[in-house]
Amino acid sequence: MLQTPVVPEVRADETHFALLAAGTAPGPELARRAAASGVDVIAMDADTTALATVVGQSPARIDGIALVGDQVARLEPLRRTWGENPMHMAVNLAPLDRSAKASGTDGQLRNLSALVRALGRGLAAGQGTVVTVVPRPAAPLALGGWGLIGAIAAANEALTGVFGPRGLRFFTVTVPEDRPELAVETVLYLGSGAGRAQRGGRIDLG
Repeated sequence: MLQTPVVPEVRADETHFALLAAGTAPGPELARRAAASGVDVIAMDADTTALATVVGQSPARIDGIALVGDQVARLEPLRRTWGENPMHMAVNLAPLDRSAKASGTDGQLRNLSALVRALGRGLAAGQGTVVTVVPRPAAPLALGGWGLIGAIAAANEALTGVFGPRGLRFFTVTVPEDRPELAVETVLYLGSGAGRAQRGGRIDLG
């Protein structure tokens, strides 16, 4: 379990983070903390009201992209604008979004795939880290929730096989479903200079 505080190690114009489902907790806090440490954040969400709140925390450091359309097309503006630029971390909070649960495991895997496709070149150029935060069910028989964790972890292992040789790291971070804020310190650590030395894998918090 990683809970190491973040020490800013880069100049403001050198580090970029992308945050999918930025309006979903703990997205606003992640965006605020990253921006405060000098990171430029690209926040994405289908909920424009929530997105405006995230951007409003630090308009000089946080750019917002409103997601419209299917899971692939809605990330096209991200690929077009940032796809070739060095990207240091992409954080996927979509599994924590309660309104997205209807998309099921297949939908969440498409989200992860679309995010990597949109930012693949930039992540490789920035020796990037991809972190997906997944809620851990309280009920032992919540098989859909437990199955999603396994599916995301397996997908990240497969992505490591393809992109690992290019310097990318993939993490599955699980948190209790009622404690998403536990992910904040660990995600920020994984995006720091020290955290980029960590190998990918699964981290269970709480």
